[in-house]
Amino acid sequence: MADELLTVQRALDVLSLFSATEDTWGVSDAARRLGLGTSQVHRIMATLAGRGFLVADKRTRMYRLGPALIGLGHLAAESDANRQIALPVLNRLAALVGRSAVFNVRQGSRYVLAAAADAPGDLRWELTLGRSYPWYGGAAGHAIFAFRPQEEIDALIASGFDESTETGPHDATTLHSLHTAVRERGFATSTGEVNPHVTSVAAPVRSGSEITGCIAVLGVTHQVAATPELVGHLLAAAAELSDALSRTA
Repeated sequence: MADELLTVQRALDVLSLFSATEDTWGVSDAARRLGLGTSQVHRIMATLAGRGFLVADKRTRMYRLGPALIGLGHLAAESDANRQIALPVLNRLAALVGRSAVFNVRQGSRYVLAAAADAPGDLRWELTLGRSYPWYGGAAGHAIFAFRPQEEIDALIASGFDESTETGPHDATTLHSLHTAVRERGFATSTGEVNPHVTSVAAPVRSGSEITGCIAVLGVTHQVAATPELVGHLLAAAAELSDALSRTA
């Protein structure tokens, strides 16, 4: 039984390697990242590919996420009670500011897109529900992790920045300064950190006394600026969602 549980854990570790910026993996690189033997990782990836959770490129011998995960991801997103709570708030915010509004939640050392209200003519963010991003990338990450305990942030910094971002901060001094500014202002901004075409303004969301996520307004075709009017709407939406989530916690 212990061996079976370990195998399941290893398979989940392999799946967790895949991200928006590292969407293909070879056996050797995956084994090196996880500190496992190549034969063990090859068996795991081949098994996952056989069930449709990964897809192997026969030419390059690289793996990417497979179609079996699509249905599971949409099912998880649709059944998430927090998403149902967040959507009315996001829809009102998107209508007020004329930009897409999204709700992200913290998941360990990452954050995940949990709900989206798409603005007309913008990218369809709802199609990427469930996608996760590194803690140090984008306004959403800054709005959430600026309020985490300092020892946790120091440990995350010490673990390195394995997943690259376009222009995101990758050193302790910059991150500490950025987090201090977020706590003072109550919101975070970013330009092209995770996606070179996206600007964002994000505000933290609480569930009870803890920051568990954030609301963000996104600009793609036109940059979004942190004007007093937009920030006011954003902070009001974050407070409204925080109250709703705290009541159900």
